[in-house]
Amino acid sequence: MRVKRLLVGVVTFAAVLVAGAPAAAVSGGERAAPGEFPWMVRILPVGCGGTLIHPQLVLTAQHCVDEQPGDSFTVVSGTVDLKHPRRTTTRSTAHVGGAEWWNGADWAVVKLERPLNLPTLRLATAPRQLQTMTVTGWGTKKAGGPQERFLRKVELPFLPDAQCFDDPWWVEHPEYPRSTICAKSVDQKSHCPGDSGGPALRRLPRGGWEQVGIVSAGSDCDWDAGEEPTPNYTDVAYFSQGIQGAIDQLLSSSS
Repeated sequence: MRVKRLLVGVVTFAAVLVAGAPAAAVSGGERAAPGEFPWMVRILPVGCGGTLIHPQLVLTAQHCVDEQPGDSFTVVSGTVDLKHPRRTTTRSTAHVGGAEWWNGADWAVVKLERPLNLPTLRLATAPRQLQTMTVTGWGTKKAGGPQERFLRKVELPFLPDAQCFDDPWWVEHPEYPRSTICAKSVDQKSHCPGDSGGPALRRLPRGGWEQVGIVSAGSDCDWDAGEEPTPNYTDVAYFSQGIQGAIDQLLSSSS
């Protein structure tokens, strides 16, 4: 299997072939309830998801912000409805991300111009035993479809590395499998174009959520072509030190 990534452009989506399938939006799920994922944000104009991990910081995918000025984004927050009259919009000021995102380090931290009065999401700092993951986003339901107005969620089964990276090609490219978590699409359930940068979540035993992954690649929801995708997520725990370093750097800067 090779991984084809979808690089999100400033207004349009540009396909970039790196090794297999692209990042997209939620298909086969259901609408999220108001307040169910209060730290979920939308990043414009690139059309990506993200999570509030500090009142002034958003975690997203590096391919969403790569080579774009740190002050070029608007973050929509505080709502599941992107057209809600009480939605909050906040400008970005800077971002720090992983190097060589196409090789697995597909994460970035974006700083906002001011803190938001919203809950923040806990990040995984060590590997987790996963059975399923919940993915949220405003992406499309199928290839070529419109972006969603209302936030959606879908639960996907975890797929072990031995089943996800079973092509001999990966033996010579081990960094990507080491730094990536996989899920399995069942009955046309997956993330789709427009879900990039959003979270893959683990439900905590006592309630609440922990972010274990970042929507990165593996699915473009081309159901009409009979696609059977293997959704890929940046492993948050694997990059926890790098993410923490970016957090410290952005919080200590004046921008």
